[in-house]
Amino acid sequence: MRSKLLFVFAAVLLLSSSTGAIAAQRSNVVPPTGKVAGHGYAYWMERHQQFAFSLSHPTSSPCNSLTANGKRVAFFVGVGTGTHSCSEPVGRPIYVNVVSAWCSTFAGDHDGFGTSDAELQACSSHAFAQVGPASGTVDGKAVNLEALVAATGGFPVHAVPGNVLGLPAGNGRAAADGIGLLLTGFSKGTHTIHYIVQGHNVTYIVHVS
Repeated sequence: MRSKLLFVFAAVLLLSSSTGAIAAQRSNVVPPTGKVAGHGYAYWMERHQQFAFSLSHPTSSPCNSLTANGKRVAFFVGVGTGTHSCSEPVGRPIYVNVVSAWCSTFAGDHDGFGTSDAELQACSSHAFAQVGPASGTVDGKAVNLEALVAATGGFPVHAVPGNVLGLPAGNGRAAADGIGLLLTGFSKGTHTIHYIVQGHNVTYIVHVS
């Protein structure tokens, strides 16, 4: 069975200023029913998954962005264990995928389930159930990541030739389950974003101006 989990794009966040003090007093985490650019957690997980299908080779830059309803949202893509730097303007929201599981209509990519939207959703839910517990903090405060679990409906995907998921090129449909974090924009300064999830350890240095 091929692994259905995406950790490469994962993140559990710890935000602090460059001096080590707390970067902001209020929580930057969007609540489970909250939205950024008019969309909630399931939508941004869907956009993340479509991004993964569109990659023909592992991205060398963690600093990306997506647009919805005319609003630009930062999208940090993990490029492996280590420290990476990004620059963002004050107030720009951020989406970071903690961990997600997907299934698609491509051959061998639905682990014995069917290819209807309902079956793909059941498949991704089954795959996500294999994920162990995740924990994290934002601004030094614990985040209940289990409350941020989201499940998408079926959505269209386009797998580019030589995509990083190892799937044949073409159009299909997919569904995903997982945990992501939507964050409201940061204040001016230097922030550190750090995640550890199932052995993955990545640090982002975010310069906000």
